[in-house]
Amino acid sequence: MNLETNLTKWAIKIGDRLRTRRKEVGLSLTELSRLSGSTASTLSHIERGTRDVKLSTLVALADALRIDLADLLTPQEREAGTDSHSAISGYDLDDD
Repeated sequence: MNLETNLTKWAIKIGDRLRTRRKEVGLSLTELSRLSGSTASTLSHIERGTRDVKLSTLVALADALRIDLADLLTPQEREAGTDSHSAISGYDLDDD
């Protein structure tokens, strides 16, 4: 998978998690904007996965949503209880 495809995939996953959490806590984009310091327009782009997000913005959003940043970045497979290391392919770390 090339870098651009991987970045797009992650942007969409993180955006989906942010939107889900925002709705869980009952915030509008405008309310989250006030809490996080990002504009509602920027938040909308982030939630759709169409904007690259700085780490400082993710931290501010996680704080505003009262969620640990790691929960936004944890792959769904790990959340479901599977071992993320078993999913890695293409690398043989034991081979010298």
